[in-house]
Amino acid sequence: MEIDYLCNHPALIPELAELNFKEWGQFKPGDTLQARTERMRAACGKGAVPTVLVALDGTQLLGGALLIESDLESRPELTPWLAGVYVKAEHRGRGIASGLVSRIVEEAAALSIPRLFLYTDSAQSLYARLGWEIVEQLDDDGLEVTVMARDTSKV
Repeated sequence: MEIDYLCNHPALIPELAELNFKEWGQFKPGDTLQARTERMRAACGKGAVPTVLVALDGTQLLGGALLIESDLESRPELTPWLAGVYVKAEHRGRGIASGLVSRIVEEAAALSIPRLFLYTDSAQSLYARLGWEIVEQLDDDGLEVTVMARDTSKV
């Protein structure tokens, strides 16, 4: 498995956008696959916020993760965020998500970002194992989520 910048593999943008849309599209009413694809294309940075990383097996997309400015409208003061961590079902349980998360933390550290945030409704234990700490629990439009943070100096 290799982790690389999505901008180095632009042909994978539609596929990753579709995976993200199918996983989380219902949480953003009015969103479309086309809009998600354009946002994914716009987020394809390298050495900056935003950045999108992908896990690959050769040319096959296994999953992806984003480093973005903001991911929770109710917490605009928290920035930047790890978001969109996704691994295709058939490749889960192989440490791919952990690898993507660790690489995003490394990217943030390289950018001198002292603290990174995320929110999750179901993967608190995964992130806790990777050094993330709970900041708060909140209701985000009917979904109970946990906001977590990670000090990037501990990379």
